[in-house]
Amino acid sequence: MALVLTRVSARILLVSMAFGLAGCASYAQRYAQANEEGLRAAGFTMRLADTPEKLASLQAVTQRKVLVYTWLGQPYYVWPDARFCRCYYIGSEPQYQKYARLGFEQKLAQERQTAAEENEAASLFAESWGPSWGPW
Repeated sequence: MALVLTRVSARILLVSMAFGLAGCASYAQRYAQANEEGLRAAGFTMRLADTPEKLASLQAVTQRKVLVYTWLGQPYYVWPDARFCRCYYIGSEPQYQKYARLGFEQKLAQERQTAAEENEAASLFAESWGPSWGPW
């Protein structure tokens, strides 16, 4: 009987781990897609790693973070993604500034939304637990 419970427990554990890993993968993919949308909106250019050599080179750098390279004295911003799109996005200083501004504006909008939701929750709490309870 103990062996059967152990097998059942092991199966449950394996299924749970599979769902957990799938959740992580989908989060990483959503993160990548959101960044790609922002990069495109800012004017970055997508370039595919369409050969094994290009893909190997792409895999050798830090993934899904903006990297800065200087070429002919000018900074260029590169966002590599060898896993999902097998591509990289490249942009210049003005495009990076626009990308950063778009990210800041999105974060500000999310913070405003969170504050509005918290204020609404606080007002509901005050209405239901307010003056009738008196001082603690």
